Amino acid sequence: MINSWGGEMVDYPERRHCCGFGFRQYLVKANRGYSISNTHKKFESMEPYHPDMIITNCPGCPYFLDRWQYVIAEMEGRTYGRDGFGIPVFTYEEVAGLVMGYDPWDLGLQLHQVAVEPLLDKIGIEYDPKAKYLGLNRKDIMKPELPKGLRCF
Repeated sequence: MINSWGGEMVDYPERRHCCGFGFRQYLVKANRGYSISNTHKKFESMEPYHPDMIITNCPGCPYFLDRWQYVIAEMEGRTYGRDGFGIPVFTYEEVAGLVMGYDPWDLGLQLHQVAVEPLLDKIGIEYDPKAKYLGLNRKDIMKPELPKGLRCF
């Protein structure tokens, strides 16, 4: 799907390494360090390749890889992505929706921790920035408070 869309898959060294999602790794509080260390290892491994985005096939990876970027930024002062804004993380379903022309906000991309707008701009997907924080009733639900560790838009 990625190649047919004009993208390029990168086979970075830790590509098949687990992100750390799982009952024993995340839900058991004593094991959470394992989760974040696995995610950190994956990001360090992919960083030299400067990915524009991460696409996952595991249901836990989008959650962990998206949200742990802020945790790593807070804990270590280390950010990822070309400009330090983070690397957007998508599921195959989200990418398919974008390719098929769905509105990014209808797909729920505003729920991601890492801003997706720079990537949408880069690949030429149109979106209405004013519609990002509209609820189902089409009323503004306000932009959430920004995290402190990662640069945000």
